[in-house]
Amino acid sequence: MNYDIETSESPRLEVEYYGADFPVDTLVKRMEEEEFIIPGFQRKYVWKEEEASRFIETLLLGLPSPALFLAKDKFSKKYLVIDGQQRLKTLQYFFQKSFPNGKVFKLKGVVPQLEGLTYSTLPPSERRELDNAIIHCIIISENYDPRGMFYLFERLNTTGTPLKAQEIRNALYHGSFSELLQDLSRNETWRELYGKDDIRANEQEHILRFLALHFDLEKYSGDMTNFLNQFMLKNKDLDKISENEIKNIFFNTISFLKNCIGNKVFYENKLFNILFDSVMLLTAQELKKGLECSKFKKFYELLIKDKHFWSFAQPSTTSKKKLMTRLEYVRELYRNTQL
Repeated sequence: MNYDIETSESPRLEVEYYGADFPVDTLVKRMEEEEFIIPGFQRKYVWKEEEASRFIETLLLGLPSPALFLAKDKFSKKYLVIDGQQRLKTLQYFFQKSFPNGKVFKLKGVVPQLEGLTYSTLPPSERRELDNAIIHCIIISENYDPRGMFYLFERLNTTGTPLKAQEIRNALYHGSFSELLQDLSRNETWRELYGKDDIRANEQEHILRFLALHFDLEKYSGDMTNFLNQFMLKNKDLDKISENEIKNIFFNTISFLKNCIGNKVFYENKLFNILFDSVMLLTAQELKKGLECSKFKKFYELLIKDKHFWSFAQPSTTSKKKLMTRLEYVRELYRNTQL
């Protein structure tokens, strides 16, 4: 799925990083000013009172805290939080004196001298100690190779579940395009065609794949992950392909398929990917010329019965040669049904 170090010419990853020490009050200030970007795949705040309290206690006792892993965002120059959001949010909530649910943040399950104290009721000397406590950060510089960052996110993020490629893209290339993909994935017609819940941004990747192949097929080299990365990166702020252009081609395509074929259009033989790519791309291309549902139905019925078409669903179906051959075969089959 992601960058494969075993197939790379060199095992070295092009990721520059450095260490930096920040006082706690500086980290809290940057949290309040939204200088940290917390990716959508990160868990919500899940620490219990005792866990949060013991982290604050660790700092008040002068004990070292695990480092935060951050990445300097290329575009906004803010910091992407790879690992450490629970600690950052705990600091913010303690300084704000309450948790998100409104409960007062009193230290609980800590040494007797600190039990029950809030930030404002800490003795002034202890409050200064906390403000000035140092937390070490490991920061990935903005001069990173996106492939290496994929690998880094997989290795360092401690959410407990391996990250999906699209979750990482949404973090690295956050912007108007990422927000649009999320918006498109909630469309009612698309939800009916996709037919299942969006688990870990999988369906956003399907939409991205369709758009990338529709608009940039000639640039596809055989590496689908990198192809999608580059397409999303260059259009992250929708300044290459407009929101209206994307919405028009996507909505017109799925509306035609739903009305003409029905909700199960992508689910023959349970091979979603091969049918999705082929039918979506052909429909989007032919819509410009004018599509007749009766003729398209004839083509579709032939397609799903065509054994040669299904033979393309073999390993390495994303190789450039196989993808181009399959798409051309589908176009030729469609042309023959129009005679």
